[in-house]
Parts: sequence; C-alpha cells; structure tokens
Amino acid sequence: MVLEIVTKYYLEYITVFKENFIKVLYNFDPDAVHKMRTSTKRLRALFLLIKFLSSEKFKAKKQLKNIRRIFKLAGRIREIQVEQLLVYELEQRMNQNFVEYNEYLLIKEHKSIAEFLKCLPDVERRSNIFNEELIFNIIKSIDSTDMKAKSKKFLLKKTAFITKLNRKKTSNDKIHKNRTVLKQIYYLYDILTILTGNTKLLKLSKIELKELEQQIGNWHDRVNSFHFLTAFLKTKEGRIFAKYKLLKQQVVVDRDKMRSELLKVLRKEIFP
Repeated sequence: MVLEIVTKYYLEYITVFKENFIKVLYNFDPDAVHKMRTSTKRLRALFLLIKFLSSEKFKAKKQLKNIRRIFKLAGRIREIQVEQLLVYELEQRMNQNFVEYNEYLLIKEHKSIAEFLKCLPDVERRSNIFNEELIFNIIKSIDSTDMKAKSKKFLLKKTAFITKLNRKKTSNDKIHKNRTVLKQIYYLYDILTILTGNTKLLKLSKIELKELEQQIGNWHDRVNSFHFLTAFLKTKEGRIFAKYKLLKQQVVVDRDKMRSELLKVLRKEIFP
C-alpha cells in the first residue's frame, strides 16, 4: 500500500512538472511557470518523506540540483508578478496611480524572464532532470513495517521544529520558515493521513492549514513589497514623489498588521 501511495503521488506531480516544463520551454507561459514551480515544491516535500521512510541513502536535495537555478528564477518572476497585482490593489484602495513604479516592475519582469529563458537550454540538454530510476528504487526499498509509527514520527519532527521555532524571539525569517514547513505538511496531507491513520494532522483541517499558509504568504508578499519599493525609490536619486512615501507607509501598515495577526495564530497550540 505504501509503495502504491507514494508512487502514485510521485507520478502525478512529475507528470505535472514535465507537461509545464515543455510548455515553458517552447512557449513561455507565466501560468505554466507557476505550476512547474509548485509541482517542484510538492516533489521536494515528497523526497523529504521518502528520505525519512527509507533505510537507503537518499539525498532529497540532490534530486533537484538540475533545476535549482530555474526554480529560483521562476520564483523571482512570480514575486514581481505578485507585486504588480498588489500595486493594482493599492491603487484602487488609495485612489492613486503608480505609473512610474509599474514601469519599473515591468522592466524588472522582462529582465527576469529573459534570464529565465536563457537558463532553459542548459536544463533541456541534460539527459534526465530527475534520476527517476534511483527514485523508483528508493521507493521500492521502503519497508512497510511499522509504517504508521514511522509516518507519525516524521510528522512529529516537523511539528516539533515549528513549535521550537515559535518559542524563540520572532523574526521575519522564522515566520517564513513556518510557512515552508506548513506548506510541506499541506502538500503531504493526503498521504500522511493515510499512513498515520489520523484524519487531522494538526488541530487544523487541510483547508484550514492551506488558509494559514496563504495568510503567511500574504504577509510575505508585503515584506517583498517593502524591499521592491525601497529599491525603486533608490533609482529616483532623492526625487521621491509624495505618493510613493504614502504607498510605502501603507505597505508597512498592512505588513505589520498581518504580522501581528499571524503571531497570535502561530503561538497558539495548533498541534494535537
């Protein structure tokens, strides 16, 4: 059963990755880039679980080395596109237009896309992006004995990391690490509910976990927005328009409010 569940998940998301990689390779499509990146995150979470369950040596991080650079470049494109959407939303709320900033973001987006496309041929020339033979052999090597206990131990390790993280002095980096681990649990939710026998992995349903992860993501978008705006204003050499001071202030207000709300949630006992 374990073999079937893990294999099915791997085949589903490796297929999504390949289909969207081909789309991006021959006809750049922002939606395909996003799906390719999301499927990579799902595969990374699965590789971490496989590594934990298998007694064989398996370096999860190594399986992604061939696409590490395009993954990062795709993330950069995504961040700029999210910032463009956020600026549009703030234009409506503040009854303002931020033409100069939108032009700055558009140029930045085009440069990032060009850098991304330049990277693709190197990846395409590789005979295998993933070492699929090795991955299948490692999956086959997993011993299903005490699988329930092993899977619970994997989940406990993840939740213990988050609990320890949130007991320390808060920083933006620590909040972001929360999101990374919570997202891994979300991606593996269906597999882990079957393997552990638990209907809920945390004191959160799958939907509630997704909402929390998105809440952290929305806060992180404002953190990025602050950095984007700071870089943009430096290009003006002191000629800062009053409206951009107001825009930056609004981003800070939204960011800090979201951060405060997040900390209340993260410091609660969300684990069973």
